[in-house]
Amino acid sequence: MAMVDRYKKSGGFVQLLQVIETLGPKKQEQFMNIIREETPNWSAAIQNKMLTFDRITSWNSEALLEIIANVNTLAFVTALKSMTPEKYNLFCEKLSSQERRKIEQQFNDISPDLNQISSCVMKVVSETRTLFINGTLKFDKIDIALSIPENFETNIESAGAASTADSIKPSALGAAGSVDMDQLKRKYVELNQQLVQLKKENSAMKDKLDRIKKIA
Repeated sequence: MAMVDRYKKSGGFVQLLQVIETLGPKKQEQFMNIIREETPNWSAAIQNKMLTFDRITSWNSEALLEIIANVNTLAFVTALKSMTPEKYNLFCEKLSSQERRKIEQQFNDISPDLNQISSCVMKVVSETRTLFINGTLKFDKIDIALSIPENFETNIESAGAASTADSIKPSALGAAGSVDMDQLKRKYVELNQQLVQLKKENSAMKDKLDRIKKIA
């Protein structure tokens, strides 16, 4: 059972994003490595749609003001401590004079540790995701590439199946487009060997599931 299997239902992809977006960097990397190994198509989709604090702070002024007005202000300012001075200055340039003064005053007044900064980064990302879910923010006004259409889970599976079919097609067809029986036989033997290997790895999957539970 792949890690993403429980999220293949309608709406499951957003649920998976919410889980991954609220993990610390180390656990997030561990989860993504497992997903990348088991289901590369899901891994690619997650990377394309996942919110990060860097991505959020790169948005336009209107979106940033909406976020600042709706998320925990102290958490947002604390999360800004994760930025380089250059990125922080670029972010501040998008704010109005009044909003910038307020943010900078709070920013200079606090001295959070690394754990507090990391926690606040995750909190801002989580609350921003919620703003999209409840309709306060709209992807089409910020970054249409981040939008998640209905039945997106089915689209990911279809893309994965198409990719697999494309990888088999060249080896199964001759140069003129006709079926090459020798190549098909070799492919059949190869697939049978893979099946045997998968059976051997089945028991190892139980250990992997235990490892996943420990990570979670």
